[in-house]
Amino acid sequence: MLLKEFFSIAMLKNIEALYKSNRFFIFLLSYRWLSILPALFVLTTEKETLLSPYLTFTVVLAANTIISLFNRKLNQVVTQYPLLLSVDILFSTLVIAVSGGIHSPYYLYVLSPLLAGAFFFQSRGAFLASLFFTPLYLFSGGTITSSSWDLSLLVTHLAGIWLLPLLFSYPSTLLKTVNQATEELSAAHRQLEIIHDLTVLLQAAPDLLSVQERVLGAVTTELGFSKAMVALVDPAREELGGWLVYPREENFPNTPPIQMKSENGVIIKSMLNRETFRSNGEQLINDAPLSKWLSQNDWFITPLYLREHPVGLLLVDEANLTREREATLMTVANQAALALGTTILCIDRARRLAIETERNRIARDIHDTVAQSLFGIVYSLDACITMLPQKAEDVRTELIELRSLANNAHDEVRRSVFDLWPSALTIELFMADLTNYINSCCRPRSFNIIFNHHGDFNSLSPGLRRTIYRMAQEALANSARHSGVQSARLCLAVTDHDIYLDISDQGKGFDLSRAMSRSQNREHFGLQGMQERARALGGDCVIASNLEAGSRVMITLPTHGHPHA
Repeated sequence: MLLKEFFSIAMLKNIEALYKSNRFFIFLLSYRWLSILPALFVLTTEKETLLSPYLTFTVVLAANTIISLFNRKLNQVVTQYPLLLSVDILFSTLVIAVSGGIHSPYYLYVLSPLLAGAFFFQSRGAFLASLFFTPLYLFSGGTITSSSWDLSLLVTHLAGIWLLPLLFSYPSTLLKTVNQATEELSAAHRQLEIIHDLTVLLQAAPDLLSVQERVLGAVTTELGFSKAMVALVDPAREELGGWLVYPREENFPNTPPIQMKSENGVIIKSMLNRETFRSNGEQLINDAPLSKWLSQNDWFITPLYLREHPVGLLLVDEANLTREREATLMTVANQAALALGTTILCIDRARRLAIETERNRIARDIHDTVAQSLFGIVYSLDACITMLPQKAEDVRTELIELRSLANNAHDEVRRSVFDLWPSALTIELFMADLTNYINSCCRPRSFNIIFNHHGDFNSLSPGLRRTIYRMAQEALANSARHSGVQSARLCLAVTDHDIYLDISDQGKGFDLSRAMSRSQNREHFGLQGMQERARALGGDCVIASNLEAGSRVMITLPTHGHPHA
């Protein structure tokens, strides 16, 4: 089956090459020359004719020479003016008449214009040429009036006059059909090449502007449109903007984004309705400078959609826009919509992810700072309430401390919102700030932190030091509030590849599964926050606790932001 298909394709290509390379015309010329060979062999006969056989042969020879020298031009003229073929038929009739009529040695020669008619104009040309030539042949040289005509020879000649051109017209029709099919395949192949090149170029485009430029380049350079424009849809704001025209023009207006509402112009309306249309001089958009600029050309306007999502708008100058070029343009427009839509959706997805990530960061920071400080304030206020009015002076002291704690909470909020953290957070400040923070949360009682550290903490990036501080802050605050003991141990080790943070106490412990369930206890969001922070940095956070057996938080982070095997 494959072999048969291969030979079929090869045959079609050979026929196409024969048709397009002028070889068939050479075949007709060769026939014209070879058909005079019988006349060459009877030049010396004594047969009576109207003209000398030598003179007739010379005239035919001259006619063949002229046709051979100017065959390309003559072929073009005959194709354009089919009636000129009758001149050749009349010349052939004259040759028959002066060279012996039905017994003329030029019978094969006079069939050449009939074969040419079959080749140029297929079956209709063969039929009309034979119909026109038949009466001329019958009456040329006294064929009918002669008393010596041979009926069998006449029938044979007439059969040749009709059968040979009609049979010859079949391969000519086949050649024309194959040529049309080849041209259609060539157009389709060219279209696929454009789409392939456009796909490769779009994949290499680094940003949305580059994708727009590649689309416009393909439409103008590859498809041959004189001018093209692309506008993009912002899905978040539901606006049409980002207008770009190619070739670039200095007088192109700087147009702000326009809301995607039908009352803002027929362009917006066509996009909302997913309709392709041609401009006919009406106002296309409710922006005076842009509408004035667009009115200089007639545009073919195509909305670009990726599935149900509007992506943008493609406008091309519709001069010389044929049906075939329109079909190719729509195919390229679909590919452009895919590329632009994918890029826009990726950008929108990245923006949403960035917002979500920042929201989570702020939530964790607020929990680790504001929530902890407010807990300390509430705890101290409860203590003040119990001391009133017997210990008014002590209450005054507590309120002064609460004011200081509130100021610290204010500073922490500012740090969380603006992501400010002192870059000079040394190991000494790390331990001192943790001690002060835990004591402020646990007043009036004190809580002792036993520090044990190894490695160069100061060599870590400021962001990584900040994350370690927040994790230690959460773990120690939980231990100070809930363990029921007066101390906890913090071990910090920094190596070339990893950071190890271990915080433990010997307190009463807790139910880990219940504490980790946010649906049952929202106050323990910080435990999940520690794990999320660790995983976001490529590390891990393990929390272990048993009732009456203490608690332990073990955190491992990569030193340079990448997990170490």
